Amino acid sequence: MSERSPPYRERVPACIHPETYKYYLERERVADVWRALEARYGRIEMKRAFHMMEISGEHLWLRSVVGGNPITVLRKRTFNQEMLEELHALLGYEQAERS
Repeated sequence: MSERSPPYRERVPACIHPETYKYYLERERVADVWRALEARYGRIEMKRAFHMMEISGEHLWLRSVVGGNPITVLRKRTFNQEMLEELHALLGYEQAERS
C-alpha cells in the first residue's frame, strides 16, 4: 500500500485486463461509497467463503475484501471513458490530481 492519502488508486499489474485498478478510500466514507455503488451498479453479493464482496455490473465488476476497502475495479469490454468519469465521481476520486 502507498504512503499517499486516500482517495487514490494503484494499477493491478497481474490482472487479465490492463486497466484494472485498486481504489483506496477514506475509511469514514467506505460504507457510503458502497451504498452509492450498489444503487448505481446493482446488488452487493457477499462471497463469504472467500471473505469477499462484489458487484457484478453490466460494464464492470467491483470487488473488495469484506470491509470494503480497497475496491478493485475490473472493466468489461463495454466500459468507456464516460463510465469511468461517473465511477470516479461516485468514488470521490479526481484523476487530474492523482495517478
